[in-house]
Amino acid sequence: MAGIIRTDWDTSVNKDTLKTLVDVWFDSTDHPPMVEWERVAKPLKTNDDYERRGRFAGLDYPGEVAQGAEIPIQSPKFDGVKDYTQVAYGTGFRITERAKLTNKIDAMERWTKSLSRVMKEGKDVEIAKMFNNLTSTTYADGFDGLAAATNSHTCLDATPTTYDNYGDTALAQTSLEAALQYFDYLYDDQGNIFTATPDTLVVNRTLRQDADELLHSKNKPWEMSNTKNAIEGELTPFVYHRLTATTTWFVIARNHPKYGFFCYTLKEPDKLVYPAPDNSRDTVVSSDQYFKYGFDDPRLLYLGDG
Repeated sequence: MAGIIRTDWDTSVNKDTLKTLVDVWFDSTDHPPMVEWERVAKPLKTNDDYERRGRFAGLDYPGEVAQGAEIPIQSPKFDGVKDYTQVAYGTGFRITERAKLTNKIDAMERWTKSLSRVMKEGKDVEIAKMFNNLTSTTYADGFDGLAAATNSHTCLDATPTTYDNYGDTALAQTSLEAALQYFDYLYDDQGNIFTATPDTLVVNRTLRQDADELLHSKNKPWEMSNTKNAIEGELTPFVYHRLTATTTWFVIARNHPKYGFFCYTLKEPDKLVYPAPDNSRDTVVSSDQYFKYGFDDPRLLYLGDG
């Protein structure tokens, strides 16, 4: 049967896994799990099948009131809601009794350890899909129904005011300065100005050196001058290894309370060992987990290129 670990899974003539003939079995997949998603998304716990998040705007600024006139009365501006329904992810393996009894590489222990790693990394891989598609709604969209990075996000005021959090430019001194200036002039849903302090420059691995030079050089990098580098130390560079496009970089205010990228987790990965549901005496080891990632309001992320 396909997918079952049996004594003949080792296709060598001598079936080395059944005898103590090999000094070391090398498995390149046996490494610590690489989990990075909490650097770019906020971890949230839930006990419900789905979570619902809604958007509204508080009161606008006061206006001048003439003597004897009534004070104008406002009401909040309500928008739609978004649901985040839990999704199950799982995998496992099945091993025969004979393989357990005669295998000399501790197959149960090895594959159980591997199962734990792929479950942790699997969550990381899934959430990275959102950050690899910031200009698309394929994996997530916001309150306004648009992709995370868009040139015309809409606010809730009557106009309505729009904001642009997509630079569409390569990582350089000027483009990074533009990203920082974006956070100095944010619009809230009433169309009014507020500011936020970005904390992280997220880059593809190929931009590691550029990010380091831009943020750690005393003077402006890549030019013959003694001009001070005004953005030195402004952000913490983070190499996000699951970003697939070599030019991708974005700036986030990850620690701001309104940062809108998150993952709701109902259940962390478990491990269940049980007899196969037949009379084979095989053993099944399986694991599952429940989570849902997404974003609601993307204005605390500025995509330079992606």
